[in-house]
Amino acid sequence: MIKRLACFLITITLFSCLLQAQTSKVGTNNTVCLTDANWQKLPEHPRLWANKERINALKNQNDDVSKQLLALLKNGAEQTLLAEKIVYPTTGFKFGAVRNVQGRILTLALSYRVFGDKRYLERARQELIQLAELPDWCPSHFLDVGEAALAAGIGLDWLYDELTADEKEKITQAILKNALLPSLEAKEVANNKSWVNGNFNWNPVCHAGLSVAALAIAEKEPQLARQIVERGIKNLPFAGEAYAPDGAYPEGMSYWSYGTTFYIFEIETLRSVFGTTCDLEKMSGFLKTADYKNQMLAPTGRDFNYSDYHSQDQHEPILLWFGRETGRLDLVESELSYIEQAHKMIITEKNSKKGTGSRHFPLESLWWQPALKSKSSTAAPLHWIAKGGLPMAFMRSSWKDPTASFIAIKGGTPNNSHAHMDVGSFILEADSVRWAIDLGTESYDKMRAAKLDLWNYGQNSDRWTTFRCGPEGHNIMRFDTARQDISGFGTIEKRPNTEGAIGSNKVDLTSLYKSQVEKASRSVTLSQNKSILIEDAWKTGEKSVEYTFQWLTYAKATLTKDGFVLAQNGKVLRVTVSNSQGKTVPQIVVEDVSKAKNMQDSDNPNVSRIVIKLKTAAHTEGGLKVKAYPNGVK
Repeated sequence: MIKRLACFLITITLFSCLLQAQTSKVGTNNTVCLTDANWQKLPEHPRLWANKERINALKNQNDDVSKQLLALLKNGAEQTLLAEKIVYPTTGFKFGAVRNVQGRILTLALSYRVFGDKRYLERARQELIQLAELPDWCPSHFLDVGEAALAAGIGLDWLYDELTADEKEKITQAILKNALLPSLEAKEVANNKSWVNGNFNWNPVCHAGLSVAALAIAEKEPQLARQIVERGIKNLPFAGEAYAPDGAYPEGMSYWSYGTTFYIFEIETLRSVFGTTCDLEKMSGFLKTADYKNQMLAPTGRDFNYSDYHSQDQHEPILLWFGRETGRLDLVESELSYIEQAHKMIITEKNSKKGTGSRHFPLESLWWQPALKSKSSTAAPLHWIAKGGLPMAFMRSSWKDPTASFIAIKGGTPNNSHAHMDVGSFILEADSVRWAIDLGTESYDKMRAAKLDLWNYGQNSDRWTTFRCGPEGHNIMRFDTARQDISGFGTIEKRPNTEGAIGSNKVDLTSLYKSQVEKASRSVTLSQNKSILIEDAWKTGEKSVEYTFQWLTYAKATLTKDGFVLAQNGKVLRVTVSNSQGKTVPQIVVEDVSKAKNMQDSDNPNVSRIVIKLKTAAHTEGGLKVKAYPNGVK
């Protein structure tokens, strides 16, 4: 018996060492940041994100931004009172419905606490009870559970003193049955296959939602609450790794917004209850990621919509959190402009029903730091590059000029959550027109209906047969129309600036085409005269290849003797094309790709694809230069 006990203790010790080693790998030792003392002295309700002192302080904030935010919050609550009752699906995903109720509860509960209007309380109570009475929160798609858990937890905590004992018990039991206990069935899995320890958006969404719910009922279930919260603290750093070292995010802008918001929820949950963040915000690149967000926004006011990008409102509530954390006014200026415009719209009767575009908008009033207004703003660089899991580069001729020239290019790999086969792809803007486009995501429902293995990123996956996800639908180079190699990874380096250049970058694409050519790269240069140069270079091996250059556009394309001209919105972009010897390339075609090719594809109205082809003999260096001139002037 003693021997067995000794062996058991040794095993536990070894497991603990392995766990600490794994945690230190992702740059944190935060699994021990909470002690018994933390759990023995939980604050009274409401304890999550906004205690009574914070609400009182918010009521007394009299700066213009605070007033605008509270007016928008109240308007949101009034509109929610008019909203129809949510109809929850009886089977399958509840994703849209639980996100909807989450926004309603955040808006109504915070509005009640700030304005004291009993109408907001009663509607919030109805929404909470309806959510609690559901038989389940769809554990088979655990994002639904994370969203619902956060809604129930915040509602219970913020309205704790106003709910009856029976209502509290009903919500508590729903949290236990529908969220916390089912979450224990999920296991850590290698290679990012589980939300528990994955490096993708599900990790923070699920852990943050569960942590909020667990701490809302921690008096009732102290041991379970501690298990849930500390599991989240241990595993959030795996998601945090994605931001290293410069803040660029591999899953694209839509999932950046989603995952980063919930990552912040976890930080704020720990801070508000325990007075510590467990250093989650200190993960490499995390506090830099707001710069990535701002760089992603092109002069037309739209994002670089790579990967599975879903059309979305461009405002971003968490920018106010980043501004507060870093003390930087420049990070919040775009959001402050949005708030001002939204406030102007609600004070006119005809626009009073316009929403604020995000279910998390109510939290902006909690994150806004009035002292930021007294800070000086620093202009962002015209040339910005990020390395890490998703190398990216951005160049623009101006931050203030809406007609500025802009080019963004991405590296990375297709083998990542929500990724496309688009390494080396670019978007290009000039004269307030996006001339080279990305089509964003394809409908998941369409891909499922076509019975595709849409989350399989393997080399032979049928995911890549989808036009918008695969190589056909991106501004990339190709060889013999083959796919990029999913084991490859495109890196980006700054090139020395030539005279008159704002910046230049080179993407090494060799590993993406290693079975097709010996070397491959793409370089982009932005000149001070607003022209943009794209240079592809490659070297063949034992076999000859046909190189293809792809450029997707909404513009009308007309071929010329030295390239093509694009026309859109009364503007013109002239593009010249030459090979490595400076000679004109004869094989340029304009293809209509507006109609769906397969069952899984959507139509792409008004989209054309310009295709340039060059044949290259074996053991030969090839090259293509594509130069774009705004206003059609060289």
